[in-house]
Amino acid sequence: MHVVKLNIQDSIYNHIMFLLKNINTKELEIIEDKKVISDNVQYDKWNKSELNSIGKIGFNSKSFIDDNEDYSKW
Repeated sequence: MHVVKLNIQDSIYNHIMFLLKNINTKELEIIEDKKVISDNVQYDKWNKSELNSIGKIGFNSKSFIDDNEDYSKW
């Protein structure tokens, strides 16, 4: 038994998975790590207005949308 780990770019991911899934599955187990690695995001290059406009998941609470939901019932 051998274990191989591949770091696959998004552009060829579907092709590689197609290839692997068409191999005899009695002799191959495919274990996908669903974590997507993205080290290309450079937040220091974002300007303040971009960070403020991210929305509910933003870094600025002023960007949160007010709602009338009573969350104490949850």
